[in-house]
Amino acid sequence: MEKTKNNKVGLLVGAGALAGISFILLNPKTRTKVKDSSMNAKDSVVTYTQKIKEDPNGTKQSLVENAKQTLSSAQQALEKVQNVWANEGQEIKETAKNIVDETKELGDQAKDVKEGVKDAKSDIDEARNTAMDAGKKVKKEAKSTNTSSTSSDSSNETDHHVLDEPINKM
Repeated sequence: MEKTKNNKVGLLVGAGALAGISFILLNPKTRTKVKDSSMNAKDSVVTYTQKIKEDPNGTKQSLVENAKQTLSSAQQALEKVQNVWANEGQEIKETAKNIVDETKELGDQAKDVKEGVKDAKSDIDEARNTAMDAGKKVKKEAKSTNTSSTSSDSSNETDHHVLDEPINKM
């Protein structure tokens, strides 16, 4: 039963291929291209077989030389790629390491700046508090002076040592 299915599938695939080829060959331009391609392929195969028949050792040697030359070129290209990768790869690694080191250094510097700003802030706060305390003290003294000057106004005494008599009395 399975063999019958395989035969039918193969037959259907073959029929489909023939139908496709027939459909393609209906177009005259396509038919000409297929014919020319087939002729060129046939001519190449015939020429190659004649060359092998005439000089089998030479053809074999030519193929071997071409294969060796191709292999040599591929090895040289691979070596160049490896050298470039080794040199540039090392440079890239060093650059990446430098970037990491510099980033760490910048982080340390940022921490130092942050600590400096905190210290400066505490110094500013301390100076502000001192100034406020001094301002409060001056204000209290001014109040007490105003209170005492009000009482001294009534006694005609002043802070400024103003005399009731002229200075140049001779």
